[in-house]
Amino acid sequence: MRFWIPILVIAAGSILMGCAPQVDVAAEEEGVRATSARWLEYSDQRDASGVASLFSEDGTVYWEDRPPTSGREAIEAFMSRQFAETPVAGGGFGPDRIDVARSGDLAVEQGTFTGTDTEGRYITVYRKVENDWKVAADMSMSTTPDGGAPAWARESLARWYETFNARDVQSLADLYTADAKVGEARGRAEIIQYFRDGWAEDARTCSGSYDDFVVVGTIAAGRGRDVCVATPTDGGAPTTFYSNWLAMYEQQEDGSWLCIRDYGEAAGS
Repeated sequence: MRFWIPILVIAAGSILMGCAPQVDVAAEEEGVRATSARWLEYSDQRDASGVASLFSEDGTVYWEDRPPTSGREAIEAFMSRQFAETPVAGGGFGPDRIDVARSGDLAVEQGTFTGTDTEGRYITVYRKVENDWKVAADMSMSTTPDGGAPAWARESLARWYETFNARDVQSLADLYTADAKVGEARGRAEIIQYFRDGWAEDARTCSGSYDDFVVVGTIAAGRGRDVCVATPTDGGAPTTFYSNWLAMYEQQEDGSWLCIRDYGEAAGS
């Protein structure tokens, strides 16, 4: 008889578990897809209110290079600003994987997005709220090579590193406008001297790329980073160091683009 109580408890537990409602995972996945499709529809319509309605009351947006935004009202304002920046819809997004918890109250969507000169990945967490799937959190990140920089900007950057590493100071200066500013140096004559002074301290070879890029009319700006290996001219040991930089460009009358501002700062070694 000493085993009677445990056996009875186990049997009762089995009965209760057998009575638990079964979740139709496939049906719930379709519900998540439907919510995702409505988001795309609202996005194409530039309907900020519609997008915000898909979030839970405490839902949060975590978008790259944007501060976290929580709550439907704040998310609606956030989306309104995004749509104002790009009033015409371009690109889109869609899931390539959706996982629904066996409990039927949580789901995770993973997918890709594309836009004008951009592409990336996103992950969205859903929570069941009164039989509706609501977005609890949405996070995205760009995977666009060179931050979506146009071809001319990629070519200009490649040319910059080529001429810099070759110590071709005249060709390097030609990438700037006549009144451009690099650090505190202004104008091509000062820019040439600026680079010569740097090369006098060490033999430096650099490479890098854009992290993001934006074009507004005839002005463009690119933010990026580079890595350099510097060998002191006195024969010391080589040092590897990193820099962050911001370059601004202006389109010329002949359609070409030249750099007008070039700022950099050390980011460690």
